[in-house]
Amino acid sequence: MTDGAAASRRLMDLMIGYWASQAVYTAAKLGLADELADGPATPAQLADRTGTHEPSLARLLRFLAELGVVERDPARGTYRTTEVGRTLRTEEQGSMRDLALLYGEEFYAGWGHLTHTVRTGENAFTALHGAAMYPYFGRTPELTAKFDRAMAASSAFFDPIPTLFDFSEARTVVDIAGGNGSLLTTVLRAHPHLRGVLFDTEHVVDAARTELARTELAGRLDYAWGDYYEKVPAGGDVYLLSRVLHGRDDERCLEVLRRIREVIPEDGALLIVERVVPEDGSPSLAAWFDVHMLAIAGGSERTASEYAALLEQSGFALSVVHGLPLDTELLVAVPRTRSANA
Repeated sequence: MTDGAAASRRLMDLMIGYWASQAVYTAAKLGLADELADGPATPAQLADRTGTHEPSLARLLRFLAELGVVERDPARGTYRTTEVGRTLRTEEQGSMRDLALLYGEEFYAGWGHLTHTVRTGENAFTALHGAAMYPYFGRTPELTAKFDRAMAASSAFFDPIPTLFDFSEARTVVDIAGGNGSLLTTVLRAHPHLRGVLFDTEHVVDAARTELARTELAGRLDYAWGDYYEKVPAGGDVYLLSRVLHGRDDERCLEVLRRIREVIPEDGALLIVERVVPEDGSPSLAAWFDVHMLAIAGGSERTASEYAALLEQSGFALSVVHGLPLDTELLVAVPRTRSANA
């Protein structure tokens, strides 16, 4: 292949990328992975189960096989899920079905207005839906639950966190904007001596309380709700802030960080989970998510230096940065007075 042909093919691959993402979304929406959980099936069988048009479904399955989501048995004419496809099963550990639905619906529509954002600076999601992302998903318990399930589906990078920070001297961990408690419960399960406080908006907390009351952690959890721009719960030794700052501009980030600084003890710690843009320009998902934040949330991914500056302005010092899966990082911050005396 000539250099010109290779370049054209590469650009073509980039331009039709949304074909793949929408095919995955459609598979998730139709529940194809769930229908294949008990074993392979023909397009006719799947069409009957999903109430779809068999010839159209057969063509979708062929494309999904090209993408590695399903695998076809030519001899039997059946399809089964691959390891990738199994992540779309509703009950699969680490299921990404809800994330696929969110990306294929509200986020996909928002990206269609990226040109508007680049031309004007106005957030695409807001221009499309008439509300910024977080207020939009807070409109109803159903939308909030959809968003929280999707965020939980993308939380595979939480698993190493309990071993990357020394929780031995802590007694209470407060999760700010903790959603359904995925990160907080990961920490509590790894450290039985800890208690946790889940803090978010009222209906988010109510939904999480209902679900977590059924778990073995029910007796070690407390709940609080409110506006983290105004006040956050006191009494924690360690505060968690996962995927919050990247959705806000610098001014809003400083408001959240200063509220935490007002209540955190001098020997406490703030654990921040975010994608950090490499200072050296090396490839990273953070560059992709930075434009996603531009279009969808109105925030930005930041470099470690930019996070250090925000922390400095709010009374913290960045202590250490640990790598996590999926190009995510754990940033450990401590009160600045403690850092100065260290």
